[in-house]
Order: sequence, then C-alpha cells, then structure tokens
Amino acid sequence: MPNTRFAKGRIKLKKGEYIRPNGTFEYKWTDRYGSRHSVYAKTIPELRIKEDAILKDILDGINSISLNCTINSYFEIWKKIKCGIRDTTFAQYCLNYKCHIEPEFGLTKLKDITYSKIILFYKDLVEKHGLSKQSVGNVNIVLRMVLDVAVKDGVLRTNPCNGAVRGFNRECSGQVKEVKALTRDEQDYLEKYLNNPGPYHWLQPLITVMLYTGMRAGEVCGLRWNDIDFNKKEIHVNHTLVFFGKNDGQGKKFALHPPKTRTSDRFIPIGSKVIEALKRQRLLLQNYNSTDYSIDGLSGFVFLDKDGKVFYHISLNYYLKKISKEINKELKSNNENTTIKSFPDFHSHMLRHTFATRMREAGADIKATADIMGHTKVNITLDTYTDASQSFKRQEISLLERID
Repeated sequence: MPNTRFAKGRIKLKKGEYIRPNGTFEYKWTDRYGSRHSVYAKTIPELRIKEDAILKDILDGINSISLNCTINSYFEIWKKIKCGIRDTTFAQYCLNYKCHIEPEFGLTKLKDITYSKIILFYKDLVEKHGLSKQSVGNVNIVLRMVLDVAVKDGVLRTNPCNGAVRGFNRECSGQVKEVKALTRDEQDYLEKYLNNPGPYHWLQPLITVMLYTGMRAGEVCGLRWNDIDFNKKEIHVNHTLVFFGKNDGQGKKFALHPPKTRTSDRFIPIGSKVIEALKRQRLLLQNYNSTDYSIDGLSGFVFLDKDGKVFYHISLNYYLKKISKEINKELKSNNENTTIKSFPDFHSHMLRHTFATRMREAGADIKATADIMGHTKVNITLDTYTDASQSFKRQEISLLERID
C-alpha cells in the first residue's frame, strides 16, 4: 500500500499534487489528448482553487490546449471560416483588426482574456490612440466575432466581449470623443478658405459635393461621370470604392462594390453649388496626369488626385487634416473678425454629419434626409447624424414665446 503523503500542517496530498524542492506546490494532469500539464501555487488552498477550475473546464469540454492560443491565432481561423459577410464589410473588419487589435492586444492568450481587460483595452484605444466611440464599437464587433469562434470551439466558456461596449460607455463616457458636425461658422469659413486661391483650392469641388450631398467617403471617391445626370440634376449612388490596403507587396488594391445597404443605392438631388463644383472638377481633370484610371474595368472617375489616381478614405482624411492645420495657421496670423478661435481637426465623416445637421437646421423632412443619406431607418439619422448648434437651439426654444 503506497505511503500517504502530507504537506505542512498534516494536509493530505491528493493524486497529482506534489511538493516542489523550493517548498511550493504543483498539480500535474493529463488532458484528453495525452499531453501533460502543470500548474503551481505557493499554498495547497491556492493550488486546489486552480485544480477546481481545471476540473470544471474538463467537465464543460473546454480545450485547455487551445487556451494558450492568442487572439491573433483565432483571428486567422475566423478569416478562413467567415461566411455571410460582404467583401466590403469583411475588408473593413480586417483593417480594424490589423490597425487596433493585432499589434498589442492580439498577442493576449485566450486563457488570460477577461471582461475587465477588454474594458481597459477599449479605454487605451480612446486615451492613447484617440479613437471615437463609434470606432471602439467597430473594434468590438470584430473582436466579438473572433472570440465567438473560440466559444463555439469549446475553448472559451463565454465571450468576454458581451456587454463590453455598454460597460465601457458607462465607465468611460466622459472620455469618449463623439463625432461632431462643423458649426455653421466653421463650415462658412471652410468654404471661404477653399474658394480662395491656395494649396488646397483644388479640393474645393470634392469637399463641396460631400457637404451638400451627405455622401459617404467611399461613395464620393468611387463616383463616376456616368453616375451624374446634369439634366435631371441628380447623382445615382450605385457602388462604393473599397480599399484593401497593401496587396502582397503589389501596391494599393481597390475594388468597386455594391452600396453598403439596400437603401444606399439611391438617387440624390443636387443643387447649383454641387453642379458648379462638378463642372469645376471637370476642368481641373484636364491638368492631371491621367483621366483614364480604371478599377474593375470601369473608368471615368470624377475625383482624382494630382497623380491621376482615385482618392480613398485614408488619403482624403490626410488632406482634410492638412486643411485644418492651414486654417488654424490663418486664424492665428490674421485679425479677421470671426467667432472661430480654432478650427477642429476634421475628417470625412464629419462632412456627412455636417450635411445632416444643416438639413435639420433648415427644417428639412427627416424621412427625406434619411433617404438622401441612404439610411435604413429614420432614427439612425436622428440619433447619430444630427447635432444642434446653440443658435439653432435658441431659435427652437423661442417658439415657446409665440404661444398665446
């Protein structure tokens, strides 16, 4: 009969428990694949807590081997089995993952992921990388899908991303940057700046079209002359430009895909400002290196850069940041009578917000605005894309004084 083993304090050691030479304790077990594993602890009570967790994982069918995989490993698995996702959406998910998750958080082992660590990760994205609330939500979407695969594989018991965005918003709401529209004064200053001769005067047509149509960046960058009917004064949005990043060292890869949603395929009425801007753009193209640039066999793009290539959201935002810096330099160097002290660091999506906000301030029908913007539901336009300026709020509240 084997000798009964005891730890200090006459605690009987169970099968698989051992005292190590340095006085700490070890538990050894064999998984269902025949591989040996060990966990360590300073005391027997600590060791047995770990043993209970291991036993629970075994009973629940949790794969302890795969728990040592990183999030990045499961991202590669998710990419191979993904289904039911449009190519444009899939490309955006991959871009979000590679930009925000893969470099640091993606190296985390599945066994070390917790709900609180995900909240802290999102907090870092805001504080250290300047992401907006919407961008954090987009990161959560792809991370949750990747970890869902681990749950279905029996590696994770539950998905720690569940409820993480709500928790993050509750704990860190004061630190999250909301996407804001340009104020009326800021928009006027921007248009005046672009109308005057200067280094970014050539971008005036593109920015004008975005400000007065509410088109998404991909829709504007993929716009072709065949999509514009000057007689009917309308633009047909029937595709969007997708940027896939570097393609195996072969340079930038672009594609044209159907619009984001069913309602995104739409006709947008255009006014005189947009028509004038488009005609001005046609004249500008005569000075560019190439006007026969093609993607997926299609050419005749309206907006090309000075190298004769299409814009895409990254290059467009690069120029918008440059414009913001130049306007701020101008504001500091002159004594022009303006209420603007500094110009915001704006991006392409702010132009879409600005369009929706100006429509709201003008008293436009919200359903018509939603249709123009290609939204599936009116509440998306109301909740996400319309700000109210102080002057507009004063105007609205003054209506109470007209009540007898």
